[in-house]
Amino acid sequence: MTAKNDSNSYAGYTSESISNSSVSFEMTPEELKSRLDGGQHIMVFDIGERDRFERRHIPGSAYAVCDADAKKNIMPKLPKNIEIVLVSDDDKYSRQMAEMMAQFGLNTRYLLGGISAWKWDLTESSSEGNISPIELKKWLDQGSNVDGLYLLDVREPDEFKEWNIEGSVNIPLSKLASSMESITDIPKDKRIVTICPHGNRSMVGKYLLQRYGFNVGNLEGGLKSWSTSLEDAYKEFNTDRGKVRLYQIRRIGKGCMSYILASDGDAAIIDSVYPIEYYLSKVSEIGAKITKVLDTHQHADHISAAVELSEKTGSKLCLSGYEQYDQTSTSLYHGSLEKIGAIELNVIHTPGHTDGSLTLLLRAGDASLLFTGDTLFVDGVGRPDLRDKSREFSYKLYETLHHKIMSLPDNVLIFPAHIDKYIKAGEMISANLGSLKKNAKLLKLQKNEFVEKIVSQTMATPPNYRQIISINEGKVPIPKTSSDIFELEFGPNRCNIS
Repeated sequence: MTAKNDSNSYAGYTSESISNSSVSFEMTPEELKSRLDGGQHIMVFDIGERDRFERRHIPGSAYAVCDADAKKNIMPKLPKNIEIVLVSDDDKYSRQMAEMMAQFGLNTRYLLGGISAWKWDLTESSSEGNISPIELKKWLDQGSNVDGLYLLDVREPDEFKEWNIEGSVNIPLSKLASSMESITDIPKDKRIVTICPHGNRSMVGKYLLQRYGFNVGNLEGGLKSWSTSLEDAYKEFNTDRGKVRLYQIRRIGKGCMSYILASDGDAAIIDSVYPIEYYLSKVSEIGAKITKVLDTHQHADHISAAVELSEKTGSKLCLSGYEQYDQTSTSLYHGSLEKIGAIELNVIHTPGHTDGSLTLLLRAGDASLLFTGDTLFVDGVGRPDLRDKSREFSYKLYETLHHKIMSLPDNVLIFPAHIDKYIKAGEMISANLGSLKKNAKLLKLQKNEFVEKIVSQTMATPPNYRQIISINEGKVPIPKTSSDIFELEFGPNRCNIS
């Protein structure tokens, strides 16, 4: 249950139709106190004013609000066989909601007289124990998921199977709330972190477990925040034209990677994602100026931030000349050179993942840098099926890999736009091209074997990928808020075939 709705109308039910119900849903304060003191397995939702809940609420109750999103995403996940008690500032609204929720098959009652009828101690709201995505990542980097952390994902099994945080355990909220047996396996000597898509179901799980003495916090913002939080790694390279500074920017949960490449006071951003403030802050920190923003291809799994970054900074927007864009930009073609400070990026047309995919080569003395986008990864190749031309693009991808990329010197370091494995903060993701030539099984296959192998691999497509492509083409406006952007992108990395 998320944002509050008009108390006089909900999901087609009006005050008048609800008031005609002859069923009694009331629970006296004395009865609720007895249930809570007796440790009975009930759920108490406070649906009153948020400000009042923050100041004072019944211990063990969880804040919730009722709207269409709650009807769609929360109520179906609540167990039918556990008593749910609703509390509000007076009992009119909670009575209406209890009667409405009962029509969805839930066993709901309301506190007679509301919060003012509660005669015993109240408590203040606290976010103590909650954990941000960055804090969780630091814990995991330290190995605390084994020693002191227990990640409890309260989504349904089909949601959990699709993608999850490595090391997490799945106990659906519906089971957690309806069965004491589900709680017995949760360790009391560890810090519990509850997880769900947006932090709503997991907040309910947090309050439920706190009632039974667990040390539990909620992952703030849920998997949506986990998949959009950023971290970076840094490395310097010496070239015959001076020092080059490279920042690899990574989305923690989704695996998208972008780059800040700085030389002689200028900076280029490659394959940028939202939020753009991260790049602006980092470039300001190193005392450089963004002069170019480049995309290696039209992304299908996330909305490119290239256009907004270019407009915000007055920098040159550089996009593939082999792909259709409605934005005004500089078109990049095979053999184009783009200067950043004292260095140059050499553009290589590398079709396969998309028809217009580009790879950007920086010759840096003993270790040239190759920004491969979604064409070649450290542990696989880019999927060629997102434009509905899987076989045709697989042949193109083979030609690209063997006649354009693998023909480069062995000492080239590749820097891809995605990673699908866990990596500690501060570690740079890259691979030596010579090592990939020797060890990557896909790169050793003959052309027809390669194509059949790629075509035979069926993968779930990124959610909303057609809409995202339309946005990146410039045909559809970019959503106005970061929240809307992240909602479109929600889900794991689905670009890699290994």
